[in-house]
Amino acid sequence: MNRRTAPALLAALATVTLLAACTNDEPAGEARSSVQAAACTSEYHAPDGTLLRPERVWPQAPYSRSEASLTLSAGCPGAPAAPSASCDPAQFPWSAPDELRAARLRAAGVQTWITSTITGGGAGQGLTQQVLGLAPAQVPAALDRYRDHLVQCGATTVTESDGHPQVLLLEEKAEPKLLVDLTNDRITALTPAGEGWTRQQLLQIQH
Repeated sequence: MNRRTAPALLAALATVTLLAACTNDEPAGEARSSVQAAACTSEYHAPDGTLLRPERVWPQAPYSRSEASLTLSAGCPGAPAAPSASCDPAQFPWSAPDELRAARLRAAGVQTWITSTITGGGAGQGLTQQVLGLAPAQVPAALDRYRDHLVQCGATTVTESDGHPQVLLLEEKAEPKLLVDLTNDRITALTPAGEGWTRQQLLQIQH
């Protein structure tokens, strides 16, 4: 069994900062933006039980895993709170590329961001889980923002809570591409990769 931890999100932000600092012909404003974006994040240790256990996804199968966790500071530079216009499941949580990502997530009400990717199953399959912890004062607005975006992208409602969609599913050609659970003070998303995934399989994992 091979398990590895790779803080990919921190590395990506650090790379952006390093490139901004080492490129002489880049406008000063862009360099400052990159540095600010990296400065508004810090490592976050997710509580036990937050992430899926790989053996729950692929019992008795070899797997590998990478994960990263960030806290998004209230000191992030200003950014629009609305997600981008993208509906690409692979780009969830639809914030922004590079140095703007952390700032836009924070503006949208996200306080912590955890991502974990598991590969295994013997068929080239993978599963990325993202958990967005919401700032208490922004929970209702953040849930509504992501719920509305998913509906506009054509997601179907799997379950409801108090008359509002709680679990939503995006599909392409009848194949599940993104399952999002809007529960309490956090948003949990599952993005499958590879072939052979079914709607029922994702729903069983999500529960």
